[in-house]
Amino acid sequence: MKKTILLMCAVMAISLTQAQTHQIEIHSNNRVASLLMTSSEYSNWISNDEFNDPAIRKALFKDIYKKFQDEFDFIFLVLNEDTKPANLPYGQLIQVSNSITGLGLNVFDNTADYGSGGKLQAVMHLTKLNYLRSGPSLHELMHNWGNFGIPTEAVSGPGSNLSSFAYIPHWGFTGGSTKGQLGGFQQSSLVDNGSGSYTVDSFGPNANGGNSIPYNEMELYLMGMIPVNQVTNFDVFSDITSLTINTSTFDFEASSRTTYSPASIVSLLGDRAPSSATSQKDFKLLVVVLTDQPLTTAQWDIVDSDAEKFGRKSSDGSSSFNFWEATNGVGSMEIANLQNSIVGVQELFVNANISMYPVPATDMLTIEINDPTIQVTDLNVFNSVGQRISILSSPVNQSTIKLDVSQFPNGLYIFNFTTKEGTIVSRKVLVQ
Repeated sequence: MKKTILLMCAVMAISLTQAQTHQIEIHSNNRVASLLMTSSEYSNWISNDEFNDPAIRKALFKDIYKKFQDEFDFIFLVLNEDTKPANLPYGQLIQVSNSITGLGLNVFDNTADYGSGGKLQAVMHLTKLNYLRSGPSLHELMHNWGNFGIPTEAVSGPGSNLSSFAYIPHWGFTGGSTKGQLGGFQQSSLVDNGSGSYTVDSFGPNANGGNSIPYNEMELYLMGMIPVNQVTNFDVFSDITSLTINTSTFDFEASSRTTYSPASIVSLLGDRAPSSATSQKDFKLLVVVLTDQPLTTAQWDIVDSDAEKFGRKSSDGSSSFNFWEATNGVGSMEIANLQNSIVGVQELFVNANISMYPVPATDMLTIEINDPTIQVTDLNVFNSVGQRISILSSPVNQSTIKLDVSQFPNGLYIFNFTTKEGTIVSRKVLVQ
């Protein structure tokens, strides 16, 4: 009987043919990466909020694209901090491109400024190591699609000097099927007291508790997860003149109440294109931890575990919602197999310079390097979920390599060959 072999927990660092400004390492589970800054650079990044400096931000992402191929819809930067820096927000999303109409947002493409060839939609900054799972990751993601078109308001109160002001891109005093990731109250809790006076369950005008709530129907529509006819009517209040915050409810007065239906949403924003029938629902995410010192095992474990749970297509077993849960199982966020996304990785299905037999393999796998110009220095073997299970390091420079796979569990394996020049070539083999 075959035995499951022990997974290695080392960090994989692969050299590139392109020079990078920063050292970027990939965790052995191939879900997350780290980018090493100097102490002064990291300090300046935080103290000067350099994520919001376009020149510095774009240069950093161009450096990341020297390591990774243009395969990601989103890239999240996560600070290696146990507590949020006082001068920074919890998180922030900056859009890079938009090809969707019907959101109240123009179509644009700034991907070249970041090193992407058209794939990248947005970049995010999370200012504490565990914010991917606890939030505000779901909130910030929602800003990729909304709110750009429905006029909303919030208030400066409560208090005698209360004033109401425009609050796009959040929901403010807006109802929804649930409290929204961008704020707002649960529509079903609304009580009309008459004469412009209302009571609702307590809520946040701009957010409602990190990743502890799912997306509401309007948010799911804007994301392309559901059709507009599945959005239940909801109210938007403006010209709010008073607010009283009770233990579990809010009492407020408003001069204006607008009820939105599917028809009025389309009338205001236009038809969403692409519609939910053809819209993108499966996304790919790159998570990069910014740090000024190599991550400890414990730090790697935090962000790797959070990434696995956030990208899981099932419940993550906690009160926090991952992306799949927050979209009611309609959307997915792939965070895996980074070794296949490194610049220089090539599939050798057409080029027969490397032969591997027998396939399927059972006991001993023979690898023959038929081209004398190919000089392999390292061989890494990964299973189908991106976990490294075997490594042969230099000197591997020989024309024939024999590898015992008798203890490999049955499945598909990816063999990554690193050449003397730093290029990576890849081959897939079935083990039975």
